Amino acid sequence: MIGCFGTARASAVALWLLVLWTPAIWALRTTSGSPCAGVCGTTTNTTSNEISCLDQAYNQTATGKKFEKCISCQLESDFHDANTGESDVNWGLYNLRYAFSTCVFGYPDSISNTSSPCPVTCDIIRTAVGEDIQEPSISNLDDWCDSPSFADNVVNDCELCYNYTTTQVYMANFLESIRYNCHFRTVTGKKFKIEPTRIFTQSLLPSSLSLTTPSSSSSNLNLGVVIAVPIVGFLLILCSLTICCFFFIRHRRKKARRTGQTGHHMYNNDSSNAQQAWAERQYAAGGYGYGFGMGFMDNDGRGQELAYGHSTSDQQYQQQYQEHFQGQAKSGFSHQVTEQPPSQSPVHSQILDPDQKRPQQWH
Repeated sequence: MIGCFGTARASAVALWLLVLWTPAIWALRTTSGSPCAGVCGTTTNTTSNEISCLDQAYNQTATGKKFEKCISCQLESDFHDANTGESDVNWGLYNLRYAFSTCVFGYPDSISNTSSPCPVTCDIIRTAVGEDIQEPSISNLDDWCDSPSFADNVVNDCELCYNYTTTQVYMANFLESIRYNCHFRTVTGKKFKIEPTRIFTQSLLPSSLSLTTPSSSSSNLNLGVVIAVPIVGFLLILCSLTICCFFFIRHRRKKARRTGQTGHHMYNNDSSNAQQAWAERQYAAGGYGYGFGMGFMDNDGRGQELAYGHSTSDQQYQQQYQEHFQGQAKSGFSHQVTEQPPSQSPVHSQILDPDQKRPQQWH
């Protein structure tokens, strides 16, 4: 009995020593048969033992160096399993998401004791990043991208917070890499668009919202439209203003021309009426007088002026008097007006002599 107990005790000690001296087999999840299996190991699950949370650990510790080599190999690999649909790129991005969730939110395991306000800033995306992280499969590797909690504005704030740190800038690049694949899914059998050397650095990656889509033709078309639309709009506005100014000036000129012609006609009509009225007053009665005759120069160089003169016939006098008294019925007056006509005397053209100041007969 005592011998059996001693044998059992010896076996337990031997087993404990075996476990103690056997090195732990750490590995990261990768595609079966992948060329990256030599770097990442052959395991079916990623655990927190393979994760490093500080930037300097990726250059100074074996765990960090192994993680970087494995992820770099997976993201640059085009290997995929046609039967299962798995690819090295898919598992490489999963491993980045696992590292971010473990270091920032402590899920599924807490391995970091770094004090930082960034986990509070990033807390809204906790649910999305940790979705299906313990039970990954090819069918749900990208489902978390559609989670409402994975909002771009929160992702931007989270990345900016970690970029301001001096020890965990890599976490911001891990987050940006998995967000990029959510917006622009990597085709199975193709390499990841972002080079691993840009991820494992303390230079922040640009936001995927500002990156060009993989379809260069469509992006060029969109860029051309964005450039052309403002230019075309400006030209249309300029042409419209030019046409409006042309017709406005043309209308003003026509209006000014019509106004000027109307004023000219009115002036001419007034002048003609005034001249006609003056002529009627001057020639209302017969006779002759000074002024407004015909002027000329004589042989001595002195100016001469012919006086005007005209006569009115008897019938015109009688007609004027009859028209004046027609319709009047005053007592003591006769409707018949008889008047001796003035003696007929020849009307002679006269010359006004400036020296004698009296009219001269023109013989």
